[in-house]
Amino acid sequence: MAHREAPTSFLVSLLFGIRKILGIAVFALIIVLLGPKLFVLFDNPKNATFSGVLFDERDYVLKNSAPLLRRYIPTNIAGSDRSDWILIGLAMAVTLFVGSLAQRAQTSLSRRELRTSAQAWRRQQGVKPGSKLDTELESTLRIAESGSTVNRQELLRVFAETKKKLDTFGREVAFLAIDVVGSVGMKAGEDPSAVQYDFEEYRKLVERIFRARGVLKQAWTPDGVMACFAHVEDACQSGKDVIKSLKAFNRDVKISKADFAVRCGVNAGLVYFDDATPLETISDRVIDVAGHMQKHAEPNTVLVARKIIEPLRQLEEFRHTTQVIDGYEASVWRDAE
Repeated sequence: MAHREAPTSFLVSLLFGIRKILGIAVFALIIVLLGPKLFVLFDNPKNATFSGVLFDERDYVLKNSAPLLRRYIPTNIAGSDRSDWILIGLAMAVTLFVGSLAQRAQTSLSRRELRTSAQAWRRQQGVKPGSKLDTELESTLRIAESGSTVNRQELLRVFAETKKKLDTFGREVAFLAIDVVGSVGMKAGEDPSAVQYDFEEYRKLVERIFRARGVLKQAWTPDGVMACFAHVEDACQSGKDVIKSLKAFNRDVKISKADFAVRCGVNAGLVYFDDATPLETISDRVIDVAGHMQKHAEPNTVLVARKIIEPLRQLEEFRHTTQVIDGYEASVWRDAE
């Protein structure tokens, strides 16, 4: 049975159209071949207009089809010619076969649409391949595909169930992006071993600060890092701590000539991920904005979307700027010392 909301194609429409025509033809065949049997008890049924037409049509059908039918299969049953019943049975079998093909084609098309829509929905919602949520979505899709029919209601049900699961992965978190200012120039003309030592020690410094502030996830590039924290205060304070710690680091730890300076950007919002998802595989505008804040920050400052720090107790430490980044007014923190 076709679903009104199910997707269609030319082949599916053609098969269902043929099945409909065959259904009408079978109904007409039953009337023509079996209808005259209802009038055999009447006197002179062939003289009446309606019954006479039925008898004539029955004779015409049997005259043209019975010889061909007898060539391939026996038509006598219990001493009587049953060509009429056999024709009806064959016509019904063909109709059912075409209907089955149409339904299979419809189900196959619906399953393809289900998969295509699911992939688009994955991209829209930021569901990463291999994540726990992706695995659960795939499991739900397989259950839906195992049914005899897959229609739009089934598709919506799958998405609704997965959206409920997705909501359980939604968390209000903050992201801190840090990048070393002029890192390429810092390495020019320096002993490679000294450069390697300095950047390894810098990374250890940053990671110690992150751990102290309860970092949830972090992803490093050669000279930069994106870190995720449960609270905006932790993200902002981590950026401040890194900048403040660089004074002692530049004085007492690093051995190359150039001093380390960093740019920090912070943003926060609702992001969908689970604990098993690496930060570098998460794509979300909240993270992108944090990265853009970092790119627009001045050396040794923390640039942050003003809306996310307004509830903070340390709001007075930030100064409003005229910068608007990705639609967000930006505020900046500078070390007072």
